[in-house]
Amino acid sequence: MAEKNEVLKTNENIEMLEKNRNNKNSFSNWDPDRKNLIIKILISIGLVLCIFGIMDKIFEHTIFNFFKNLTMPYLEKTYEESKKMFLTLSLLKGTTDIIEGSTVNVSMIVGMEIEIGDIIQPIYDMINILWKVSLASVVILKLETIYYEIFKVKLATILTFISLITIFPYTIYKNKITEILKKISKYSFFTLLYIYIVLPSAIFVNSTISSYFEKEYKEPAIVELNQDLNRLNKVKDEMLVLDQSKSIFNIPGQIDSAKAKIDNFSKEINTISRDLVENTPVIIGIILLSSIVLPVLIAVLLYMVTKSIIFEKINGKKSEKK
Repeated sequence: MAEKNEVLKTNENIEMLEKNRNNKNSFSNWDPDRKNLIIKILISIGLVLCIFGIMDKIFEHTIFNFFKNLTMPYLEKTYEESKKMFLTLSLLKGTTDIIEGSTVNVSMIVGMEIEIGDIIQPIYDMINILWKVSLASVVILKLETIYYEIFKVKLATILTFISLITIFPYTIYKNKITEILKKISKYSFFTLLYIYIVLPSAIFVNSTISSYFEKEYKEPAIVELNQDLNRLNKVKDEMLVLDQSKSIFNIPGQIDSAKAKIDNFSKEINTISRDLVENTPVIIGIILLSSIVLPVLIAVLLYMVTKSIIFEKINGKKSEKK
C-alpha cells in the first residue's frame, strides 16, 4: 500500500509540473496574429497614458516614491554627518595651518624664535589628505541627495514614450528602419531601467551595508577627531602667548616656560599623531567604500544581472521563433 501511495503521489507531482509548464507556455502558443494584436493594444494604451500625463502619476506612486522613501533617509543622514566631519577637519586644518606657520614668541626676550612647524608637519599632511577625501565624499553625497530632483518622474515618462513609440512600427512591419527603431526602443528602456530601478537599488543596498561600518568604525573615529581638535586648540593657545604669571623681565622664567610649552606641545602632537595614524585609514577606507567603491560595484552588478535576464528572455523568444 505504501508503494502504491508513493506511485500515486509521484504521478500527481508529474501532472502538476506538466500543468505549470502548459500555463507558462500558453501565451507563447497563442496565434502570432492574436499575440501581436495584444502587444499593439498594450503599446497604444501606454502611449495614451504617457500623452495625457497619467503615466506620471502611476510611475510616481509606484516605483519612484518606493525607492525614494527607501533611500532618502539614509542619504540625508549620511550627508549631514559628512558635513559635520568636513567642518571638524576644516577646523583641524585651519588650526594646524596657524601652528605650522608660527613660532614660540620669545624673540623679544632673548632674540630667539623657535620654529614649531616641523613638529606638526606630519599631522598637517594627514589632516590635509583626510580633508580632501571628506570634501569629495560631501560632493558625492550631495549629488546623491539631489538624484531624485535631477531625474524626475517626467523624464521616466519621456523615456517610456520613446521606448513605446519606437517599438510600435516594428509590430506592424519588419525592415531595416524598424530594426533601428527597435534598438532605440531597447536602449531607451535600458536607460529607464538603469536610472529608476538599478541605481536606486544600488543606493539602497549600499546604505544597508555601509550603515554597519559607519556605526561601528567611522562614528567612533569622528568622536576622536573632535577630541583631537580640542586638544590642538588648547595647546595652540598655550604656545602662542607668553606666560602671564612671570614677569616679562624674568628671562630665565620665560625661557623655562617656553621649554615646558614645547615639551607639552610635543607630547600632545605625539598623542594626536597616534590617533590620526589609527583613524585616518579607517575614515578614508569607509568613505571610499560607502561613497564610491560599493555604489559602483553594486550598480554594475545589478545592471549586468538585469541586462542578462532581459537578454536571455529576448534570445529565448528569438530561438523559439526560429
